[in-house]
Order: sequence, then C-alpha cells, then structure tokens
Amino acid sequence: MAEEAKNDGLVHLTIDGIPVAVPPGTLVWAAAKQAGIEIPIYCYHPKMPPLGACRMCFVEIEKMPKPPQTACTTPVSEGMVVHTKTEKVLKARRGTLEFLLINHPLDCPICDKGGECDLQDFTLRHGPGATRFDLRKRHYPKPIPVSDRMLLDRERCILCQRCTRFCSEISMDNGLVMINRGYRMEVGTAPGEAFDSIFSGNTVEICPVGALTSAKYRFKARPWELKRIPSICNNCSVGCNVRIDVRVDKIMRQMSRCNDDIDDGWLCDRGRWDFDYVNDVQRLRTPLVRRQPGGALEPAGWGEALGLIAERLRAVKERYGAAAIGGIGSTRTTNEEAYLFQKLLREALGTPNVDHHHGFFPGLRDPLTGRPWMLTTAIADFERASHIVLVASDPYERQPILNLRIKKALKAGARIYVVNESSTELDRLATRVIRLPQHGAGAAARLLLEAALRQENLRNPREEVRARVLGTFQETRQAEALCGAETTAALRELAREIAAAPAALILYDEMATLAPGCANLAPDLQALAVVTGNIDRPGAGVGPLFEDANSLGARDMGLLPDSLPGYRPASPAGLSYQEMLTSDAVKALYIMGANPARHLADGNLRRGKEFIVVQEILLTETAQQADVVLPALTYAEKDGSMTNVDHHVQAIRRALRPLPGARADWEILMDLAALLGHPWSYEGPEDVLLEIAAQHPLYQGLTWESLGLQGVRTGEVEVAHA
Repeated sequence: MAEEAKNDGLVHLTIDGIPVAVPPGTLVWAAAKQAGIEIPIYCYHPKMPPLGACRMCFVEIEKMPKPPQTACTTPVSEGMVVHTKTEKVLKARRGTLEFLLINHPLDCPICDKGGECDLQDFTLRHGPGATRFDLRKRHYPKPIPVSDRMLLDRERCILCQRCTRFCSEISMDNGLVMINRGYRMEVGTAPGEAFDSIFSGNTVEICPVGALTSAKYRFKARPWELKRIPSICNNCSVGCNVRIDVRVDKIMRQMSRCNDDIDDGWLCDRGRWDFDYVNDVQRLRTPLVRRQPGGALEPAGWGEALGLIAERLRAVKERYGAAAIGGIGSTRTTNEEAYLFQKLLREALGTPNVDHHHGFFPGLRDPLTGRPWMLTTAIADFERASHIVLVASDPYERQPILNLRIKKALKAGARIYVVNESSTELDRLATRVIRLPQHGAGAAARLLLEAALRQENLRNPREEVRARVLGTFQETRQAEALCGAETTAALRELAREIAAAPAALILYDEMATLAPGCANLAPDLQALAVVTGNIDRPGAGVGPLFEDANSLGARDMGLLPDSLPGYRPASPAGLSYQEMLTSDAVKALYIMGANPARHLADGNLRRGKEFIVVQEILLTETAQQADVVLPALTYAEKDGSMTNVDHHVQAIRRALRPLPGARADWEILMDLAALLGHPWSYEGPEDVLLEIAAQHPLYQGLTWESLGLQGVRTGEVEVAHA
C-alpha cells in the first residue's frame, strides 16, 4: 500500500496527524484546507503568487529551521509533518493579531465588513481576549474616494497588499499601490493616476477587512440580512458566475462566484454594480394598450392585452398572409424563452420571419469545419496560447473578464497582437499593434489569409481556400490599397508568425462583421485558423466574441431567419432583422426583450407597420412606439439557462420574487400560444430545456439538474452538416 502511494504522483504528508496527499507544488495552506484544517490568512489569495507579508498563517514544520513557518509560502514535500496548533504557533498568531488591532478601529457595528470580516473572525478564533494597548489609536480623515465607485478607510487597512497585488498581478493596471514607508505606509493611487480600472470592484471583495468599500453598497445592508443566490451575470457574453445578494426583494450587490472554467474567480465592475434596471422604480408593472390610433398607451389587464394581441395578429395573417408578421427576439432572455419565441412565430403564427440583432455570418456553419459560428476553444484554454491575435475586438470594453484571461496568457509567455482601427487597453502590453484604417478589418483578414496561404509550412492546406483567395487578385489589391504598404507588410509578417505558432488564438468581435467591407471577416479568419492548423489543439482556436449574455444561445435556439433550433435549415427562409424593420411587407412586429429602434437612423419603427407588440421591463424607445406593451421579468426574477461565448450552458436562478404585475417571458408566450390555438403543456423552463435537448445536438442529454451550479460546456461537440 505504501508503495502504491509513492507511485500515485502525489506528495504525502501529515497535518495535525491527518494524512494528506496533494499534487506537487501545493502549498501547505492549501493542503491543510483539503484536510479541513483552518489556517488563517490575510495576504494570501489563491489566484495570486504567495507573498508571506502578514505572518498570520504560521505553522510549525518538523525538521525545518526557524519555526514557525508561513504556510502560504511553503510548498509541501514528501513525508512532511506539519503542526498548526502548537503553543509556538498559537502564540505567534496571537501576537500578529494584537499588533494588527493596535491601531485598527473597533467600529464593527457600523463597518460594512462587520459580520463577514476576516479580522473579526480570526480575532475571535485565534486572537487575544484583551488588548494591552491603552494609548490613542491612529486616525485619518475618512473615507477618501479612490474612485467614483470606491471609498477607502485607511485606519482599517492591515497592509495585506491583496488590493495592490491584484492591480499589478491580475489586472496589470497599477490602479492601487503602496505609498510611503515604514509606519506611514498606506494604500493609495499612484501620483497623477486615477483608479479607473473596470476591474476595481475586485479589490473591495478581496479586502479581508473593511478598508475598501463600495460606494453603492456602503451602509445599505448588513451581511446577515442578505439572501444569497447563485446565478449568472447578464451584462456580457462571458457568463461570469455571480452571487446575487438580496434584501427585501431588492438586489443590494453582486459578488463573484468562482468558476475556474469561465471567470477564474473575478468579476468586472459592470457585472458587479450595473443591476440598477432590476431595482428601477420605473419598471413596467402592468400591460399597456394603445386603444386609439395615435393615442396614448393606457394601462390594461393581462386578459385584454393578450386577447388584443391574438386578435390583431390573426387579422394581419388573414389579410396579408403569415409572412406579414415578423418576430425580433432577444440576446438577454433565456434559452427556453428564445426557443418558445421562435416556436410561437413559426408554429402558432406560421411566419418564417424570426431574427435578432447579431453579426454577419454566411450560412449556418463555418464551411471548413462544419461547426456553428462560435469559439473553437474554451475560455480556460486562452492561457495556453502562444499567440493571441485580436482583430477588430476590444475585450476590455466588451467582454472584460476575457481581458484578464489574455493577461494571464501574457504572463505565461503568450505574444499579444492587436489589429484594430482604434486604441485598446491591451495596446500597452501587446507585442505589436497594427493600426487599421476605418473599416479596414475585412481587408486585414483577407491579407492575413492570403499571406498565410503562401507559406510552405501550412499544417492544413485547403485547396478550396487557396483557389478562392489566391485566385482573386483584385480583392487582394483593393485590401492592400486600403491598408497601405506599411500595414500590409506588418499583416504579412503576422501571418507568418501565426503559421509557425505552436498555438495561435484568433479572436474577432461579432459586431465587427457588420462594418462595410467586412462581409468575409468571419470566414477569412476561420479559414486562417484552419489552414495554419490552429484548430483542435490546446491553446489554439478561432471564433467570434459575442455581444450579449445569451447571444450564442439565441442563435442556438433558432432566432435566425434561415435556421431552426439545432442549426437545421429553415424552409422557407424568412426576412432578416434589418429587412423586418424596413420592409413594407411586414405589417406586424412582435418584439421580445430587444430595442430595435436604436438601429434605425430616425428611430421610427411605425413606418409601414400596423401593429407592434413589445415585451420589456422598461418603457424603451421601442416600447413607446408599440400598440401593446407587456411587462416582463429580469434575469434575477426567473429560472432558465443561458449559453455563454464558449458554449457553457449555465443556469440562472430566481433571486427575487417576481415584480407584481409582470410575468416571465416564457409564461407570456405560453398564454399567447394557447389563445392562438396552440396550447403547450410545459410546467416550467425545466420541461422546455428537455425539449431543446431532444432537438439540438449541442444540448443533447442536458437537464436542469445536470447544469448544477457551474453549468456544462457542450461546444466541443462536433455538429455534422445537416
């Protein structure tokens, strides 16, 4: 048995007499945690390199000099014997805590951290029962704003340096630094610098005391008053895991909930603080109906509103045909709601016109791989890339947590290339920045592909791609003319790097494909990855960075004019998003959770339309033009699933009681389907997910229970051509 243990690849040690086996390189602190033994820590954080500054994690290790030792900086070794409760260790911890409390204010009753404070908890469990310090404590003016969203109470700071190390090691923006020396040392901003990082809120969360606090949450609630619900951020396509903290049916804050496969334990400031629309007093609470043409929207009952919708849609269908009805879906509602929306339009109303606002992708799948248009690699694999090429994309602004993944890859040795029209936050860290002219992303993609195809070391030469690209000299000459000689040369050099790279990751923004001259942006970059062999290898990949929380889920569920759920071709194909907005042939529009008025030059949706229905949470520009407005619920008030940018299907869970008078989108669609003569028997979103799983190869076998707390990534399943 002992021989088997030696051959299992693990390191074996004992901690307080308990045998522990952990991987090589594990720190003593982590090994103790695995054994269920608490070693208190302040400066250490599992996502940052060890520091050993606070001296709180003392342990005594046999046969090691100068006991006690710090558990957060000491790696385990075979046969190590660790003690965490010797008198020497306990005395050292008491001493550390006594020093920390000398100047720390005892204002726990008003401190935001009271009730979830590590200093408070560790003092109770490990500290002295009384203080020997009877002089006046140090005082500072308080609080001081370190940004427009964060406040600093300097007298509470224990100089653990978690916040400053996050800024230097993780976000790499040096927003917070240690200033002054000796007993005057404190946390602050660098001279002449502002702490304007989009990741600033993480420093509040990882602060072990109440030194850094959120201006939005400060003095609003106490931790023990909060109900805590695991959910998913609804603010971009990354799908970061969050914990929604609720008090009296109001969101008080959102905290990160570590999912190593997606967010690595971090949250951007949008995800942390931009939830005001959920608590907005202007939320729609009752259906609104325009009873007279040109009249005002007036409150109505659900029966009247739904009855009017069914009646008017039937009338449009009878007068003009089913194709006169169009449906515009949402990129922020759940998969189940998107699925039911297209089902209502296609089956109950018989119209093929279903779409949502999205980028341009020719066909349902990438013709070279046979896969739907999506990332071919997992977010967690970003850090394994040797080269990361960002074409017409800015993750810092659009998908912020991906920016941190790219920086993590940079620390691991990756080379970053930014190919963009405007400056981005990653420019300062990039190996090379290639600045493009306006609307030059499509030309850049063509030049990269053309240059790669001329390399002799192609891993996957595709003759059909070579014939398409190298046989169209006119397009290449136009691309060269648009980009200019210097940029063209830089792009060709980059193409050679990509062709020779051990693992290149090529990313582009979904919405960049809508720019003039970018119709082939997606297929050219996909082809670039294929011919250079940067598909299906660790760290390598290609794909679009989608815009909203469920942009990819909307595509999967068939919110496309030419696609049914599962990327089965729709026959006949319907009108596109833009065509529905501008075509006089479309007389009625059903809009769920979208605001298409912002995509029209004059914002006028009424032109040529006889009837417009909008399901929304607020009275948007689009809702103000509707004939019927139905009040819907937010992500925090319902259950369902969403699909993130790398095809993790994850559950959102109801954190609040539904707003009185409003209904979940899936409930509204169920009621309307029944009025249209198509009653559905779903008990809830769980039943809809089962139907989706039965129809969609990428969702095969999924159940509500299988999603668990951190979802399931199904994007690696290859989908054959239908």
